[in-house]
Amino acid sequence: MPVDAVPELGYPACGDAGADERGTTVASGRLRSGPLSPEKDVVERFELRKTSCGYSFTARQEWPLAIADVDVRYDASLGPIWAWKRMTIASSTRPDGNADVRRYEMRTGEVFIKRRDSAGEVTLQKLLPGGRMDSPVGARVGAVITPGRGGITPWLMRAHLPAGGKTQDLVLDFRGMVESLEVATLERNPDLVQPGYARPVRVYTFFGRETVFADDADVVIGDLAGMRPSGTLTTPEPDPLPTFGGPDPVHTP
Repeated sequence: MPVDAVPELGYPACGDAGADERGTTVASGRLRSGPLSPEKDVVERFELRKTSCGYSFTARQEWPLAIADVDVRYDASLGPIWAWKRMTIASSTRPDGNADVRRYEMRTGEVFIKRRDSAGEVTLQKLLPGGRMDSPVGARVGAVITPGRGGITPWLMRAHLPAGGKTQDLVLDFRGMVESLEVATLERNPDLVQPGYARPVRVYTFFGRETVFADDADVVIGDLAGMRPSGTLTTPEPDPLPTFGGPDPVHTP
């Protein structure tokens, strides 16, 4: 729903999560589309770092039609409190890549979106939960789903499910042009041996239809649709796409 104002709490710093310090890397990955993937030339890299007061997740997903840069801040228990996304067009001739930039403020307990579209227009919204809300989950967002697959890693690490276990969280999904906020189930299935992996992988399903693979530390290393660790593929990586000045989550939108 449109609103006249959203909380302007600034870029997260120590005290609420995601300190200015870089901290220590606890998870990272570089994934790309394998030979069986329906989407070709997709490359994704991500990193999760632990600071003295929370966690910081950054990611970049490149594919020929669009580029997504992501920054998410978490508290000390891996609960998301703030997120930022910039979508650009690889073929754009503009210096900013026709950037669509969005900020997701969750520190107040609700989800507020500040967006600046490619035309420079700024809109303010409050995101309301959809679907059934009678499940026994908290009122605060418990997980976010970002463009790419690496963004599932903090949810897996926070849930720490045994094989056969499941959990529900209020989940903010901001992969598409229209965001959603709903209760979603994360389930760990039996470990499987998958082609291209040296050892059995952990198998997780969320929303009842999307499946990712993870290692023994719950770091995402691929998915059922064909994303694989880049180093395991014999084909060369696609050429890097433009950065359009690089992401600036501190000063935009």
